[in-house]
Amino acid sequence: MTAHLPRTRDGVLQLERTGPFVPPVTLAGVGDLLVTDAFRVRLEQAPLAGLRFRPVEKARIVRLEWERWDQADDEPQEYPDGGEPEDYILGRPHDPELAAQIGPLWEVVLPGIAEQAEADLVRDEPATRHIYASPHARDWLGQHAGEWLTFSDTPSASTDAKA
Repeated sequence: MTAHLPRTRDGVLQLERTGPFVPPVTLAGVGDLLVTDAFRVRLEQAPLAGLRFRPVEKARIVRLEWERWDQADDEPQEYPDGGEPEDYILGRPHDPELAAQIGPLWEVVLPGIAEQAEADLVRDEPATRHIYASPHARDWLGQHAGEWLTFSDTPSASTDAKA
């Protein structure tokens, strides 16, 4: 979660999440794109234009090994006390040692569509906060993080037009 707490004075996202497992790329909060340190290095070496990174503050990292649950099961192994998904995190104490074990996490700072210039990833702000990828970026991300991302086509101008 990145939408629960405000950004710091320096504009840094405050992250609340489970650990120790962190996927290499995560869509958190309302359109925030986060990556692990190892995946940031891969992105920096990728032939993608316009990527910038900002460190993320790990404000609340809690131990919950949900990735070990049976992913084919229709029900989670456990439900949080309050019944809301964020209660998996908010109902547990911050674990500083676990946060350190996870290592650095990064926000991918994306330009808005209006300022896109040569960027391969842009954000549609403030309207929807969707993230748009160039065909080149979509191919690269699909090959290197397709297990963690889902892509959909954008509607064409003709389907948006109203008579």
